[in-house]
Amino acid sequence: MRAMLAHQVGIDPDRVGPVLDLAAVGVVNNAWRNSPVEDWHAGDGPLSDGDMLRINSHTCWRVRQIIRRWRREVGLAADADIGRLDGVGVDDWDWLAVRIWRWLVNPQRLLPGGSRLVEIAGNDLADYSDHVADVLGEWAAAAEEQGGRHAAWRTAAHGGLACRHWWGTPTWPSLVDHFVTALDEPSHPDWDPDGQRRRQLRPEPAQVADRGALRKTLLREPWALQPAAAQWVVAAGIGYLRPGIPPLPTSADINTSTSRVS
Repeated sequence: MRAMLAHQVGIDPDRVGPVLDLAAVGVVNNAWRNSPVEDWHAGDGPLSDGDMLRINSHTCWRVRQIIRRWRREVGLAADADIGRLDGVGVDDWDWLAVRIWRWLVNPQRLLPGGSRLVEIAGNDLADYSDHVADVLGEWAAAAEEQGGRHAAWRTAAHGGLACRHWWGTPTWPSLVDHFVTALDEPSHPDWDPDGQRRRQLRPEPAQVADRGALRKTLLREPWALQPAAAQWVVAAGIGYLRPGIPPLPTSADINTSTSRVS
């Protein structure tokens, strides 16, 4: 996992801050996205693709803030050695899991767009709450049984590899630049050979037409996109621009890299 984070994800696996920030994305993917939420998004569900872009990114930001606050409370700086997570007590890990769970399942949690969680979840709220509890309970148990470093690495690796097209990952800034550039190039390889898919898109909402503002919003707070702009961005294919995962280097290269860091 250390090699995956360093060579495939692109973060420093030996520093607490980058690992926990990316672990927030992994937590959200497991606890929020891969849950009964899928039913709220599929088919005639109340959540559109644009809604999911805004809610997923906002949820990652909020969970990251919760984890950062917890990190400071247990006395760890962002640049602290990752091994210090093994010294964090079981009760502290349990408390982190509970705090994230409380925020994620709060029926009155306000989602981007103005709806509250209970309004979207309806009768599925209890099943969703149970799912989140299971995911976060397993994360806390992994920290207890295998150490905090292992638990954080594993969840960060999931976030960095499975969610390469999400806000909060190392690949998101370059993806945004790629996407915004392609919008003004009808012959860009991302479109069909004759540019037909680009021409078939609906007229651009104002937030999309202002490329500078669009880039800034996507980088800093995609949840601030208006519904029409978020839906347009998804329809234009931003989710399909996820970069490929680089191959791991040879064992010899990994060992050399490890010795240099150590």
